[in-house]
Amino acid sequence: MQAGGDVLANLSNVLPTGTFMAFQVLAPLATNNGDCGVTEKVLTSVALVVLSALCFISCFTDSYRDQNRVLHPGFVTSGGLWNPTFQDPAFIAAHQNQGAYYLGPNDIYRRGNRDFVNAGVSVAALATLTLLTPPVTTCFYPHIAVSIVKTVPLLVGLLVSAIYAFQPNTRHGIGFASTTAK
Repeated sequence: MQAGGDVLANLSNVLPTGTFMAFQVLAPLATNNGDCGVTEKVLTSVALVVLSALCFISCFTDSYRDQNRVLHPGFVTSGGLWNPTFQDPAFIAAHQNQGAYYLGPNDIYRRGNRDFVNAGVSVAALATLTLLTPPVTTCFYPHIAVSIVKTVPLLVGLLVSAIYAFQPNTRHGIGFASTTAK
């Protein structure tokens, strides 16, 4: 059983909280407070695409601490955790890794299907939540029913929580809270 702090840290690793907050800062500027023309719609769409790409990529990052408590971040690949500093001969000798890749025990740093599911769910949650915020709704679809704006984000939150209640995210990605799930 995980402590309450670890559960919340894992939840923040799954949900695109930082990306959503960044969009909340940009949304009033990009949408001209909901009074949109073509330029504002394009600018808002570009911001959403860029932030969604960052959200997707961040799901493929992880890190580990060595025996000296030094944090080593990297990208999760099919070959293991990739970081260009892993090619240093001293690092290779100390960690028995293969060049720029570190596998860890039981190959936990290899990219798998779960990583793609995490990324897809995270981007879907970001898209749903950002597209149903007031400046965006008044910009893109001003006649949307209030019931949709109020219920869909709640349903998405419940669905994401249900998915990760049974399959928690075990990555310690760049910008994610550090957890002890591994």
